[in-house]
Amino acid sequence: MSRRRLRIIGLGTVALFAGALAVGGCGQPDDNGTAAGDAQDGTASPSSTDAADPSELPVAPPADEPTATDGDHRVTYDWALPSDQVTIAHQAAAPTPYLVAIYAGDHPEVEPPYQRLSFYFREGFPEYNLQYVRSVEGEATGTPISLEGNSFLRVGFVSAQAHDDSGATTITRAPEETIGFQNLKSYGSAGDFEGHVTYGLGLQVAPDSDQILPVRAGELEKPDGEGGVFYVVYVDVQSG
Repeated sequence: MSRRRLRIIGLGTVALFAGALAVGGCGQPDDNGTAAGDAQDGTASPSSTDAADPSELPVAPPADEPTATDGDHRVTYDWALPSDQVTIAHQAAAPTPYLVAIYAGDHPEVEPPYQRLSFYFREGFPEYNLQYVRSVEGEATGTPISLEGNSFLRVGFVSAQAHDDSGATTITRAPEETIGFQNLKSYGSAGDFEGHVTYGLGLQVAPDSDQILPVRAGELEKPDGEGGVFYVVYVDVQSG
């Protein structure tokens, strides 16, 4: 599908979830802006496209997660344990939603406390799903990806992508893959392949325990300050 190219901001120096249903930005750890959308287990197929007019390119996500005082916010999956796959359906959008940023934040001051990973899309909301798994496998290879922690949550986006028409990543902001919160320890790409964008979350629970932590998902629309919108899907992990 044809899409205007995004200008990719240098990721080496950029920094990259306030209440339980907050629509504002979240504090995040220091990072180097790792290009998390560079799928290590799924390869995007580039296609040709005409050069875009720079004046028509959408504003890039800021280094710190943008706050929003209003907007359409909804919890799509309330605190529970998705041992079976849970799907939040959205009608396929055209153009295809594409991922532009990921932000992480810790919220120990609310009840219940939680840690958040937020995925920022352009064009619309993709369909997405959640499931606790023994390991998160790469979309194209079936090989488990490396995650820090002893419990693993798979987050999949359908009819979505994280690359442009030349195959380059569209993600310009992302935290280090080792997040290092109390329970949300890490995350990693498991593929950007044939309309599926997949991530794994590495979580830490009590050693030698079969405990899994309640998670929550939701979505909101955030103005980008230039007349456009970020379509945000967030995943919260309850601290415990």
